[in-house]
Amino acid sequence: MLHNIEFIFLYNTIMWTRAVTLLKTELTHFHLLSVDMRRMLLSYALYLAAYPLVMTFMDAYLWRTSGNLWAIVLYNLGYVIGIPTGFYLNGLLLRKFHILRLYFFGLLLQAIIPCFVVFFPLANLIGILLYGCVCGCGAGLFWGNKNYLDQQLTRGSNRMYYNSLGQIFDVLLSMLIPVCAGWFIILVNTNHFGQSFLAYKIIMIVACILLFFSGLIIQFSHIQQIVIRGMLVKHPSKTWRLMRLYNILFNIQIGSATVLPSVIILILVGGEGILGTLQGVTAGLSAIALYYVGRKATISSAWKFIGAGSLIFFVGTCVLAGFFTWVGGITYSIVISLAWASQWTQTNSVIMELMDNEEPDPEKQYAYVCDNEIFYNSGRVIGIGIISVIAIVASEHAALRWSPLIVGIIQLPLAFIIHSIVNTIEQTKPA
Repeated sequence: MLHNIEFIFLYNTIMWTRAVTLLKTELTHFHLLSVDMRRMLLSYALYLAAYPLVMTFMDAYLWRTSGNLWAIVLYNLGYVIGIPTGFYLNGLLLRKFHILRLYFFGLLLQAIIPCFVVFFPLANLIGILLYGCVCGCGAGLFWGNKNYLDQQLTRGSNRMYYNSLGQIFDVLLSMLIPVCAGWFIILVNTNHFGQSFLAYKIIMIVACILLFFSGLIIQFSHIQQIVIRGMLVKHPSKTWRLMRLYNILFNIQIGSATVLPSVIILILVGGEGILGTLQGVTAGLSAIALYYVGRKATISSAWKFIGAGSLIFFVGTCVLAGFFTWVGGITYSIVISLAWASQWTQTNSVIMELMDNEEPDPEKQYAYVCDNEIFYNSGRVIGIGIISVIAIVASEHAALRWSPLIVGIIQLPLAFIIHSIVNTIEQTKPA
């Protein structure tokens, strides 16, 4: 008995020592980043803390208040249409306003609109669509500036580490925030006579505060104003056209995932508490996958992880289509997170490398950032469109069951496309 206790104590001591050593190593790497990069990561962490509240639980709110899939479809459709619009407007506004101010304003729009949705709800679907468009414009302003700043701050060094760290923040916060928010809604609903909408209002206020400080922190950075020369890629290379195709196919999956998971979980599995808990659990699984991918992945091996993510996602959609029960719902929720963990950092890093390869001049690079986002969101619109068409032609039930499988088939070629792009990058890089 004493021997077992000593063994357990020794094992725990070793594991604790390894954890502390790992943390010290990561902190050392973190402090090697520039001050502006660290501020960007902190700002992004606050944004990520707010994101599940203004997206996942916004879908849940729209479903609870309307019971209508079209409310969620139109809000998210407006959102993805608004994003490229915001990117283009951002390029115009950068001629008169500092990049950090527009970054802040984009976050404020994303904070204010969800509050309007829950405090001043609109009964008609057109109003919901407009709310989504304005929120998407805010996201376009935010991402247009964030993507450009990331591109410039990570030029030539620390790119994969910086992107991986941002994704780790995403996963960790996705483990914590949805669980807390989901059970908070259940708690308020239980103790205040079914007033779950009060909980949604509180959640959106918290998100608003987080987004405000996310924008405020970055205002203390010493980033020079940028000069934009052009907002569209007029003569794309063959490789960039291939990147456009990849972006469309990849983001069909992302677009469908903005609408489906919350509704599928609420219908097949349970309420907001289960929704939040399941998102937290899947984020935990993603964290394990992400740590492995972050340590093993390089630009050259990106296609392997993207291919693995595509296969995982496809298998999960097959399970959902075959077993449209809580089993399929939980499986689908898990594979979305695992596929994202396998694919997103690799995709983003390859895109940034290709941008540097295509256009090394920072003043002309915003055109590639904007062009990239247009095709991102074209794919997302198609993803939402697939759901809409099936809902119209067949039924909402059929859309929830079969559209993920169609999307799963569409995104299977991603690894082959990215492999071709990476080969071109490596062949054209200066020795």
